[in-house]
Amino acid sequence: MSSCLAVSDFNELGDAMLSAFDRRVERLPSGLCAPFYEEARNLETELLSIYRMVALLARREEDLSQIADLWAGMTEICRQATARLHDLSQSYPNCGTQIYYDRILDLTNKCQRLNQIHR
Repeated sequence: MSSCLAVSDFNELGDAMLSAFDRRVERLPSGLCAPFYEEARNLETELLSIYRMVALLARREEDLSQIADLWAGMTEICRQATARLHDLSQSYPNCGTQIYYDRILDLTNKCQRLNQIHR
């Protein structure tokens, strides 16, 4: 890879993001939608930040297999975020999870398509 960052770096960022999300979710008061919205929005925002970094790196990368690996890693981070959001929605069933869930699924699908294109 011609860049200073590798797929493992983004995986590490994703793991750190998800671990921080898990810690914050443990402290959420039950039954209140506002804290749920805040955490769901934070998860989406952090996921989009990592996506932007992967996209920038992918644009600069010349090796198609490395680009595919970047998108495969990003797809996995998205899948893990989706699973976390699904688990959180079980505790907050009346808080309108679907909008956040749909956005993250859309991003997951986009990353998966980009991975397949570059294989």
